Amino acid sequence: MLALGLTLLVAIEIGARLFGFGYSTRLFHERTVNDAPVLTVNHHFFRSFFPSSISRSPQPVLTAYRQPPKIRRILWLGESAALGDPEPNLGPARILEQLLIGRFPDQSFEVLNLAVTAVNSHVILSLTQELTSFDSDFWCLYLGNNEVHGPFGPGTAFGSAQSRYPLIRASIATRKTRIGQFFAALRERTVAPAEAEWGGMAMFAECHVTARDPRLQGVYRHFETNLNGIIEAGLKSGAKVLLGTVAVNLRSSSPFVSISDSWDRSVARSEQAARLDQIRQLLDAGLHDEALATVREALEEAPDFAELHFLAGRGHWLRQDYPAASASFRQARDLDALRFRADGRLNDLIKQAATGFAETSGVALVDSEALFAFNAPHSIPGEELFWDHVHFRFPGAYLLALAFAMEIENQFADSELKDNRPPWPSLEDCARALSLTSWDDFRMTRTMRGRLARAPFNSQSVHDARDQRLGQELNAHATGNDPAAFPVFQQIFEQALAEDSNDYCLRDRYARMLADFGRSEEAVAQWKLTVADMPWHLSAHFRIGQILAKVPERAEEAEDHLRQALQIRPETADLLLALGEALINQQSPRASLRPLRKALKFRPNSAQALLLNARAHLELNEREEALRLTELAAEQAPEDPAVQSALNSLKTDP
Repeated sequence: MLALGLTLLVAIEIGARLFGFGYSTRLFHERTVNDAPVLTVNHHFFRSFFPSSISRSPQPVLTAYRQPPKIRRILWLGESAALGDPEPNLGPARILEQLLIGRFPDQSFEVLNLAVTAVNSHVILSLTQELTSFDSDFWCLYLGNNEVHGPFGPGTAFGSAQSRYPLIRASIATRKTRIGQFFAALRERTVAPAEAEWGGMAMFAECHVTARDPRLQGVYRHFETNLNGIIEAGLKSGAKVLLGTVAVNLRSSSPFVSISDSWDRSVARSEQAARLDQIRQLLDAGLHDEALATVREALEEAPDFAELHFLAGRGHWLRQDYPAASASFRQARDLDALRFRADGRLNDLIKQAATGFAETSGVALVDSEALFAFNAPHSIPGEELFWDHVHFRFPGAYLLALAFAMEIENQFADSELKDNRPPWPSLEDCARALSLTSWDDFRMTRTMRGRLARAPFNSQSVHDARDQRLGQELNAHATGNDPAAFPVFQQIFEQALAEDSNDYCLRDRYARMLADFGRSEEAVAQWKLTVADMPWHLSAHFRIGQILAKVPERAEEAEDHLRQALQIRPETADLLLALGEALINQQSPRASLRPLRKALKFRPNSAQALLLNARAHLELNEREEALRLTELAAEQAPEDPAVQSALNSLKTDP
């Protein structure tokens, strides 16, 4: 009976594949460009770890399967900090390539950014197992921030947490089968709307995991096992493996959530808040000795309350007792109940993994944490290197890239590469090479200020001061939003593209800059050049479709690009909304309802989704339903002028 059951399952699996049900979960797609075989990243790979509607997307990649001769290929692996969020095209991987080109001008390098937002070591292990037959010289690993809140972690917000390692691997393997994909799709049909759309870090606001939580020990065991598996996969591929410890913002990012059972039982919430406010007022007044005395008294009652340790760090900093400040800030990090920063134990495990392979040629430690401390004021990193808790400003991204570049140089076996070489490119050299402009500075600052105004960042004690600082920075970068500066930006990008017309990362930034300044047709032209060379470039298809969907006479063209984007990554709300708008503008309101209703399932509280659905119903002369949806949109966005205009029109027109 067991054999019969297994035979039946195998037959169903084979049949499903033959009839085209499901999707491939291989990391790469094999394509042909200009009659040459190439590889592009498969967006479906990450659906084994996330619900399809919030599955993560990698950076566009176009590369040869076999490593071209005389080109040193480097794989850059990790999470959102490694990716370079908020601007991957100016992140550590791009800077690393510029550093190596500048240091070794007679060599050629290819750095492939395979880092992805929200992943952790469970995902990266599966990814690297796909890379064992992929030619490369170096694997650069920078991971550890998402072990608790990423897939299968005890604080995850998508899927289910899992404490047994064999079940985790079995779950991943099952999702790679067509049968597993069928049951996953069945479950997603009943998923709660709140889980259906990516909500950033706010999704994890209630997923508390304290330092005393016994599940943390499982996190550490899993991380150690995964890290060893990743290293072994890298060595099997023939690459040298560089392990980076994780640097985080200690000084300017207060804990997200502080929990102390002893204090919660004995002290009312209002009294806790009053005592914390008293300490902050003393610190703001420069009365650090009085503040520290009050902190010490509170710590006797609640030694595991993260915010108290952070305030102690501020007090020691003001007293210029920097070793004590560093110890307190680190303790605050390790006690934070929203564990979005790699803690001290995880960094120790990274060092132990490197030590464990010490006798194996090809494994080396890159102590990023130590390098950041060395280059930070009084050895405590803060806002000079980080936007938030872990994501790098350009100087921080440069520092991380330099740490790996120096270790890559140490690993070179070719003695001639180490002789008569020029100095490492400076921060300013890399900024020029990547065409960094004040438009980039303004846009990144605006993006991060908006992100940090939302949960869980807006509950941090540093929020008000940080928001004020970012507001000042935004004013300082105001030229980046000044139409008078547009010709300068345009000249910088066009000169850079004249030197390297194949740099699709640079072209994408240029197109976004054009779109920001209202040059929509010019932006579309640039993205069309991108998709001509990379027909599977997701964001280029989306942005073309998004712009053209609003132009009735170009709506059919927009539909074509949006459908291509949906083939690359199905069930994405932004794509579905843009497609719905394009179909409405083609006088096809009935057809538009299918993508629009699906988008509304993912974003039930979105004024944009509600308004577009209302517009489709109005085109079908279903005024009552259009009014109902528009009134719902007004509840979600009462001050939105587009919503109010639509509502007034429906109420006044016959």
